[in-house]
Parts: sequence; C-alpha cells; structure tokens
Amino acid sequence: MKKIILFACLVLSINSQAQLLGKLKEKVGGKSKLELYPEEKLDMPQYQNNIGKVCFSNEEFERTLPESKYIKTYTFGDKLSMRAWFANSPANSMMLQLEQSGIKPKEINENRGPFEYQSKILFVLYLDGQKVTNTSYAFKFKESDMHGLATHRAEFNDGTDDLYFGESLMIDLKRKQDLLTPGTHKLKIEVVPFKTAGFGDNFDYKPIAVGEIDMIVKNTPIDRNDPQACLPKAKMTDKALEAKIIAAYKNRNYGDTPKEVRITSDRWYIAKNEYTGIPLRRTINVTIGKTKDGKCSYDEYSFAQDYDGNQYQNELYLLGEGIGTKREISCKCFTP
Repeated sequence: MKKIILFACLVLSINSQAQLLGKLKEKVGGKSKLELYPEEKLDMPQYQNNIGKVCFSNEEFERTLPESKYIKTYTFGDKLSMRAWFANSPANSMMLQLEQSGIKPKEINENRGPFEYQSKILFVLYLDGQKVTNTSYAFKFKESDMHGLATHRAEFNDGTDDLYFGESLMIDLKRKQDLLTPGTHKLKIEVVPFKTAGFGDNFDYKPIAVGEIDMIVKNTPIDRNDPQACLPKAKMTDKALEAKIIAAYKNRNYGDTPKEVRITSDRWYIAKNEYTGIPLRRTINVTIGKTKDGKCSYDEYSFAQDYDGNQYQNELYLLGEGIGTKREISCKCFTP
C-alpha cells in the first residue's frame, strides 16, 4: 500500500515539474502556441541584413537589388524608391504583437481567420521629427502579401506621371512648402500594420520597419501651376466670369475667403431637354483656392447658368457642394 502511495506521489511530482518546465519554457524563449500563417522564405542577404528597416534607392527596388545601390542621401524631386523588410508578414506581426501585449494565443487563434484578408499597412512620413502624412487607409493590397510576405515596396517618386503606391507621400509633402526650406532635412519612414475590422482592429500596433534618409532641398521657387503641389493650370481665362464665380461662391457663406479661381473646363457644358433639345442650363468646372483660419486649401466646384428660353441668365450659382477634392496647400501657391 505504501509503495502504491509513494508511486502516485512520484507521478504527481513528475507531472507538476513537467507542467512547470512547460510554463517556464513558454515564458523564456519557448515556442509560442500562436498559429501563424506560412510565409514565403526570404533567404537573400538583402533581407537578412536589413530586417526591420526601410531602405532607399534611386533605382528600381527589386528584392535582389544589390545593397551597394542603397542610398543614405537624396535630393527632393529626384527618383526615390523604398523597400521595407519585416521580421514577419504584416498579419503575423499583428498577431505576435497582440500576444506580446498579454492576449492569450488561444483567443488570437480563434480569431485568426480575418487577419488573412483584413490586414493592411501604412507608410508614415516624418520630416525632421514631425509627422507629415501617411499613405491611404483605403489602399488595397494583395492578400497573400499581407499574410505571407515579409517585405513590401513603395515609391516616393518613380520619375513619371503615374502615381504608384507611396507617391501620395511626395504629393502631400510638396504641399507643405513651409517645411521644404533649402538645406538638408531628415526624412523618416515608418511602416505600421493595421487591421480594418473585428478582433484586433483597435490595437495600437508598433512599426514593423523604420528607415531614415537625408533629404536635400534646393532653393527652387514654387510652381503655382503644379496640380499636385498647388493649383491646376487654367484652361480658360475670363476675368469677368471669374469675378462672377467668386461672388456666387461667397453667397454660400462657407466661412472662408476665396483667393484665386482657375477655370478647369475648356468650354461650357450644355444640358438639354432630352425630348425637345432646348437648353436647360450650362455648367463650368473650376478650382477655387481659399484661406481659412490661417490655412490655405483648394477644392473643385461646378457653377451653372440657367437658360430662360432666349438666353442664359446673368446669375451664376454653385451647383452642389464641391466634389470632395479639398486639399490643403501652401499659401505661396496664390498669386501675390
């Protein structure tokens, strides 16, 4: 009987020690019980040498681009491409950060599925330590990249008129002419993962890659006809019509002050009755630069004149409330 009791105590002791060792192993570098997504293997030295970094180049930034082509200094306006190297894919990174915050692996695993198609990343831009802008939350990514790939590329300026992912950062920065003073600035990029909905969507995720580059800004005058940095170039010039547009805009009492009008239509657009063909009204599209609370911006609008049966009425009125293109710009964009 004593042998049986002794054996039972021994088994209990061994089990207790095994459980304790298991817990210690889990806490001290042991394998996590988290069910991560399979990831594409990246064994090139470019990845191994730069995990957790955002790297920069003036050349096409393929994964196999030699590190000798990576740059630390760049002149604003030149071609610039970026590649971020992550320790894990964005989806896996988020799940790992949730676990590190104290959430049990079991709970994360039970809600693992949506990470496959609800994972995204932001490229966040800082200039001299000040956050300026980030890429759009609405941008769509290839799902397999978000859960199975530990690198991602973005353009800052690819040197063409095409706008690829990341080039909105350059456009937003160009509108901050007060920041682009001549000299050398520190440009910093952080890549931050986020989840669009459901479990884990309100968690404050940490950056999974960070990089800095010295950016040289030359003393060049602002181009007031640059549609990205300032106002689009006018396609019609009519001072009398522009004055009527300003008057019609002021009648809406937006609380801002219109400073400059650019007529972006090359002609009037006439709407006719579909049965009689008689004109109903004519419309024209314009961009209005304005100021409010010391800040400058522009938006696009349509203005119209009704047809009274014989002629178009002299009164001009705003058609709608703008088309959702409001952008903040530098006050230097307006004609002195």
